Amino acid sequence: MNTVGKTIAGDASQTNEQLLHALREDFDLAFSREPGGGNGQAENFLVLEIAGDAYALRVTQISGLFAGRSITPLPSSLPELIGLAGFRAQVTPVYDLASLLGYAQAKAPKWIAVLSHHTPVAVAFDEFLVHLSVTPEQITGSGLRPSQERTAGSHLHDAIQENGRIFPIIDLQTVLQEIQQRVDATRSIKER
Repeated sequence: MNTVGKTIAGDASQTNEQLLHALREDFDLAFSREPGGGNGQAENFLVLEIAGDAYALRVTQISGLFAGRSITPLPSSLPELIGLAGFRAQVTPVYDLASLLGYAQAKAPKWIAVLSHHTPVAVAFDEFLVHLSVTPEQITGSGLRPSQERTAGSHLHDAIQENGRIFPIIDLQTVLQEIQQRVDATRSIKER
C-alpha cells in the first residue's frame, strides 16, 4: 500500500480537502510511471465500495477523480443517468455505477470518476476506500463472492488479492459499452 493508502487508513481526522489533494498528487504520479504488465512493475488501482462490496478500478481507465461535485439532474429514460456535471470545462454525463453493476441506485454518490474515453462520461459511487499499487502477482482471475457474481459479473474479469482481502476489478471498458448500448437502444425507441 502506498503513502496515500496508509494516510487514508491511518488518519480518519484528515480533511476531505487534504485527502483530495493527496489523491490528486498520487493520481498524477501514476501516469508518470510505466503501466504494469508481465514485467513485475506495479499497477495502480482505486478501491471503492458499492452496497457493502469492495471493488477496484484501474487508474489507467480513468482521467480524474472528484469528490463532492454538484450533479445537475437530467430527465432521462435511462435510470442509471444521474445527470450532468462539469469537469475541466467539459459538460459530462454522470451515471450511477451501482445501478450499472446491478445494485440499487445510490442515494447521493459522493465520488465521481471521469473515464478515459474520447467522449466525456463519468461514473459516480458512494465510498472511495484506498489507492493500491499492486504487482501482477497480486492479480488473479477469481475471488468473486456470489452477490458480486450475480450483480456485476459481466464487468468483472480479474481480482486483486491484498492483505487477505479480495477486490474484484471492474472493467470500465465493458461498463462504457453497456452505457453506449443503452443509449443506442433509447435512441432507436424514440425514433419509432
